[in-house]
Amino acid sequence: MKMSKPDFKNMTRKELKKYILAHPTDDEAIQELFINRRNPNAEVYPYPYDMPYEEVEAIFKSKLNQEP
Repeated sequence: MKMSKPDFKNMTRKELKKYILAHPTDDEAIQELFINRRNPNAEVYPYPYDMPYEEVEAIFKSKLNQEP
């Protein structure tokens, strides 16, 4: 007997994270959390292999030096 999946769109972010921890291969849940619910104002970086090494290194260093 196949169980139905929860309604990811109506789950809280916390519930969705908990579900993904228990079901790490559920692509539908992962897509809901990381694609559909991503912050539209989040900083976007190009794919690292398309960037000069020095630029990637500078980004990592700046992130490591930020206050939590």
